[in-house]
Amino acid sequence: MKHLLSKLIIAACASMVTLSACAPPNSGGDTAAETSAAESESSGETSASAAGTDTTDGAVTITMAMTAPWDTFIPFNTTNANTDAVLELMYDKLIVVKANGEHEPRLATKWEQDSETGKILTFELNENAKWHDGEPVTADDVVFTCELMANEAITHPRRSKVAFFTGTDDSGVRVQDEDFGVVALDDHTVQFTMKDPAPISYMLSQTFRDFYVLPEHLLADIPADQIMTDEFWQHPIGSGPCIYESSISGERVEFAANKDYYLGAPQFDRFVVRVVPASNLLSGLMSGEIDITAGAGLGNIPMNDWDLAQQQENLTTESVKSLGYQYLSMNVNNVPKEVRQAVNMAINRDALVNNLMRGEGEPAAGPLRQNHPYFNPDLLPIPYDVETAAQMVKDSGFDTSKTYVLRVSQGNEVREKSAPLIQQDLKNIGISVEILTTDHPTLLAECRNGNYDFALIGSGGSPDPAESVINVRPGHVNNFSQNTDESLYQKGMVEGFQVYTYEERLPIYQEYQMMLRDQVPFSFLYFQNDLVAYNKRISNVHFEDFSLLNRMVWQWNIEK
Repeated sequence: MKHLLSKLIIAACASMVTLSACAPPNSGGDTAAETSAAESESSGETSASAAGTDTTDGAVTITMAMTAPWDTFIPFNTTNANTDAVLELMYDKLIVVKANGEHEPRLATKWEQDSETGKILTFELNENAKWHDGEPVTADDVVFTCELMANEAITHPRRSKVAFFTGTDDSGVRVQDEDFGVVALDDHTVQFTMKDPAPISYMLSQTFRDFYVLPEHLLADIPADQIMTDEFWQHPIGSGPCIYESSISGERVEFAANKDYYLGAPQFDRFVVRVVPASNLLSGLMSGEIDITAGAGLGNIPMNDWDLAQQQENLTTESVKSLGYQYLSMNVNNVPKEVRQAVNMAINRDALVNNLMRGEGEPAAGPLRQNHPYFNPDLLPIPYDVETAAQMVKDSGFDTSKTYVLRVSQGNEVREKSAPLIQQDLKNIGISVEILTTDHPTLLAECRNGNYDFALIGSGGSPDPAESVINVRPGHVNNFSQNTDESLYQKGMVEGFQVYTYEERLPIYQEYQMMLRDQVPFSFLYFQNDLVAYNKRISNVHFEDFSLLNRMVWQWNIEK
């Protein structure tokens, strides 16, 4: 029987309307973490199959478009949602995270948390799962993947996912002579032992949401210090619903359907992921060159095209509420607390939502939407007082004679257009900023290095209220604000992990939200609805789950 907490969290989340989450790096929001600056891998030329059309031999091709490229085929070497949209097609994860807070089987058929210590998670794997080369997927593959992620010879941004387990240090690196907390009990049962008890909702929704299993039989003989450059990544083999065929870096990836997929054969024969400018999405959908947008902020229909998109007889359109949020990150080393508080008070969020999104969104008071079961209503109304904010800046002694840097990345229409409006909001309180636009990996790299003052970033959100804590944890790769104050981490991921029920966690995370409001490492801006469209020959598509990295393409119905 699953741990009681699962039922409590699901019950708590049932009050939420259907949400989508997440955002991507070069686009909408970026996943709970964001993009790494890893290099892209590519292999060969793409095949000649026509995008969005059926070939003359009757094969069905589905083309999904997103507005920014993937950055790697190495699953643990990224925090880029655009990359995850590709990875989840060819690799498997243990579970499916739903926007309503529920969790469904994928590679794992069932799981449980021991009720006595709260430290042990056990997963039973689907016995029918096979790698694309025909070899069976086993618990040893899961253990191998974790050992690879914990190997000190490999530097990667998702190492913190294994830091929860015994036998690792605080960063997730294996500790010599200590037993590793991930073991195979038999061919199809894997057990995770955590250092401390943790809510199962968090572990499923955050740790295992983007944990992709890799084939031990193909990678075990590669020295760890050579794994990142091995030729395996030029033609990767997974166990997911799509089999990698070819790619052109920054342009497209082509797959064949895995007709032996253990969860069900996809109803298409080929699947193509294309990188398409946002301005070309609608024309591609109208012509049939594109079948579906990637959703989750990775491929939203531009607002200026939304009315026309809704008029197309060949398209289904949806405005999907999202858990993903956009925020203005502030470098705490360059922008003192009282100025950050003033900035938070000076931003006209209603103008962003009403003018740029035409109401297709919601102003953000914090990292949780107002209908989230953990939202603190004391955050309302969201402060907006330009006169008081200007006085706060003046009284602080902040140097308003210099020009500061506001970084923004390309690919997300609303985010890019919000930059000049925020620039004006800051000017209204005496702060001059220069907008610096780059590609998204560059923005994240510069923010991680602290080479900025203000930056527009996004996050995918989650049904679990602890999602944002890693972004303020000192030393974490996604601590873009350069925060060194431990109090937010202590509240959200130490104190918050010592209790398990919704009733016990609620006051902790409501206080955490008020602490975020006071310290202001970020100024939360808005939750943007995902404006998506797809050809009417496709159905049973659940866009609300896309931002949680679950497109479940094997469930799509395709009319031939």
